[in-house]
Amino acid sequence: MALNEQARAALEKTAGAPPVEGSTVHDARQAFLGHLGFQSEPLPTRIEHLFVPGPTADLPARVYYPSGDGPFPAIVFLHGSGFVIGNLDVYDVPLRRLAHATGHAVFAVNYQKAPEHPFPIPLDDCYAATAWFFHHARQLGVDPERIGIAGDSAGGTLAAAVTLKAREAGPGLAFQILVYPPLDTDFNTESYADNAVGHGLRRDAMRWFWSHYLNGQEPTELAAPLRASLDGLPPAFVGLAEHDPVRSDGERYAEKLAAAGVPVHVRHFDGTIHGFVIMDGLLDELGVLLEEITSWLGEL
Repeated sequence: MALNEQARAALEKTAGAPPVEGSTVHDARQAFLGHLGFQSEPLPTRIEHLFVPGPTADLPARVYYPSGDGPFPAIVFLHGSGFVIGNLDVYDVPLRRLAHATGHAVFAVNYQKAPEHPFPIPLDDCYAATAWFFHHARQLGVDPERIGIAGDSAGGTLAAAVTLKAREAGPGLAFQILVYPPLDTDFNTESYADNAVGHGLRRDAMRWFWSHYLNGQEPTELAAPLRASLDGLPPAFVGLAEHDPVRSDGERYAEKLAAAGVPVHVRHFDGTIHGFVIMDGLLDELGVLLEEITSWLGEL
């Protein structure tokens, strides 16, 4: 279907901004902070601020708590970034909403970014932080038997890769939630062709993000999880935006999960664009997504 009115209005607000692929890394990072102006007011939430040990540096992290008493089930959330530009501040509002909606504690880590820290450093950070959270779950008021992982955009790529690593070496993730994840470097899919320009995220921007993340390396299965065997993974929820160049990646991943016998729920958000998780002041899709994730978690 065509772009809905909210998506068109959101695109109009960013019309005329320099394209990411024509920007310096510094300018792209500064521009990404503009999403703070597209968000709702933050919900009152108990938050614990932490530093957790990564393989090469201590990593800022937060735990967002729902109301009530623990031990809580939990979600490790890896934020979107294009592997280059995001941070926890831009995700503060949606992470508060995620904790409130699902009744799960939400652990979020500010992993290091490319190009200063290319693959596999961001993935190694995310995997180490996930393992740390499992190890410290009880003292943080979390049930270690009920922890899953989630991520949007590049955070979805990293969440899928952490799930693959955890299959081999632990910890035992209970579920995975992937929201419009880019999962391969094939820029000739149907969704890349249909949404190369004019829908916010551009195909050339994705080339720019991947080039910084890979830094000349050939993509491995952990860099591009669509290339991996998906047998034995935990149940998956895959949320996709219609007018998004990476939509086909998520569709193909869901099909491959199902073929491997992994329970998978796919939700297409028609008429909208990539990035709706961090634009809830303009777009309604985050609220719908949270309702459906909450229902899906309840069924698990």
